[in-house]
Amino acid sequence: MGKPVSPYQGIRTGPNTPQPAGHTSKKHLMTTTAPFVLTIAGFDPSGGAGILADTATVRALNVRAVAACTAITVQNGHSFERCEWTSPDLLLEQVRLMAETYPVRAVKIGIIRHIALVEKIARMLKAKNPEIKIVWDPVLKSSSGYDFHSSAHYHDIPGILEHIDFFTPNHDEILAISGNKVTDSSLRTLAGRCHLVLKGGHRSDRKGVDILYRKDQAPVEFSPEKILPSGRHGSGCVFSSALAAYLALGTPEAEACRLAKKHTYGYLSEYQAHTGKGRIGDMTLQYVSSGATPDEHLRHIETTCAAGVKWIQLRLKEQPEGVVYETACKALEICRAYGARLIVDDSVAVARATGADGVHLGKTDLPPGQARKILGENVIIGGTANTAEDIIRLAGQGVDYIGLGPYRFTTTKKNLSPVLGIEGYSKIAETLAHRGIRIPVIAIGGILEEDITPLLQTGVQGIAVSGMLTAPGNDQEKITGLVKSIENLKYVPEQQFAVVPGTRKHH
Repeated sequence: MGKPVSPYQGIRTGPNTPQPAGHTSKKHLMTTTAPFVLTIAGFDPSGGAGILADTATVRALNVRAVAACTAITVQNGHSFERCEWTSPDLLLEQVRLMAETYPVRAVKIGIIRHIALVEKIARMLKAKNPEIKIVWDPVLKSSSGYDFHSSAHYHDIPGILEHIDFFTPNHDEILAISGNKVTDSSLRTLAGRCHLVLKGGHRSDRKGVDILYRKDQAPVEFSPEKILPSGRHGSGCVFSSALAAYLALGTPEAEACRLAKKHTYGYLSEYQAHTGKGRIGDMTLQYVSSGATPDEHLRHIETTCAAGVKWIQLRLKEQPEGVVYETACKALEICRAYGARLIVDDSVAVARATGADGVHLGKTDLPPGQARKILGENVIIGGTANTAEDIIRLAGQGVDYIGLGPYRFTTTKKNLSPVLGIEGYSKIAETLAHRGIRIPVIAIGGILEEDITPLLQTGVQGIAVSGMLTAPGNDQEKITGLVKSIENLKYVPEQQFAVVPGTRKHH
């Protein structure tokens, strides 16, 4: 393990002032030109959000970081269980000492117990240094549903904005603050008090587009390079702390926002490339294997892969685990040859032993949290759902996608849940949008070719089919044509079933 790095590593105290090892004079720290950012936020033990994510972000941008802890949380990348708040007096003591000791040029404020404390902290900091830049990221609730503040206190926020420099809510937060009435006029009113960066990660329209509002100036928009299919735990923390870092470096306002957006996009892109969520991408079609024997399953898998399917689920029911393992090994060879992903139905043990891309868990299988501990972050975990409540539960447990069904009656599955139909999918989509749950949903169960367009219009990311592709009489040419027609009906991201599982918030 390397030696811990001091926040003032490399700052000299002067040649004529002998000091104990590791000591830096307070006077010199206050006069050095090296910028510091102070993050005032919670402690997330997983390091994905809060002060650990903030300080890592700031240091990655070659700015020094110190922190004051507002809360100790019990959370990971998938769920939020508990929060123990730091007392206001203790928090203010931390902030005071950091501001008096280090040349803090910018401050990021995250979760905080009392909204009124933001104003008290801002006044303290501005009294010590009127030029200090303060960024407030108003975390009102975690994406798993944990409320940090009562809505009764939201009306205090506009008055507090006069004491800070940047306010960085996402779309859900600005809706809550404004009483669900967001207009250009109301945004400009808030921007008359401080600069407002409205983040677009939670918007159903113009998804991913951030907008900077400033008093008496035209709004400036920042679009992502592309819409990523899911977010990452702590991405809002990364944006606001990156913004604070660029402001500490003296970067002009709009350019600081652009660079913070770029840094956050890179953070999200890196996550997409190395986790199950990213490997799902925008896949529209999953083939669920069928057949009377393991060999027939394998023949159908090869046929569909040759037709262009990139997402295969091996569903081999009522077979000994050894047979499932051997079949999965062969199926994985086929998928690798065609550049397809292989998901193993039900068996975490087989998925792990074969190195498959993921596992799909039914309602009676191993809980997703336990499966994640066994398989790790880089493996896709899907879950079966029939209701909005199922989806909300699975999202909180960290699954990467949902298999929602059945759409209609099907003979490929025993113990069938109630049939949903288009109306059922639409109602579930409305419920999830109202609850702020956004996760890839795959429709499954008796789907025919003519069902595809209306299903995708409900907001599902894709469909899972079996007999539609490999029904008797379907030759390779017909299957290839079906696959191409389905892939041409890619889902529209803006319509996606509206917090990627368990995340704090999304940028």
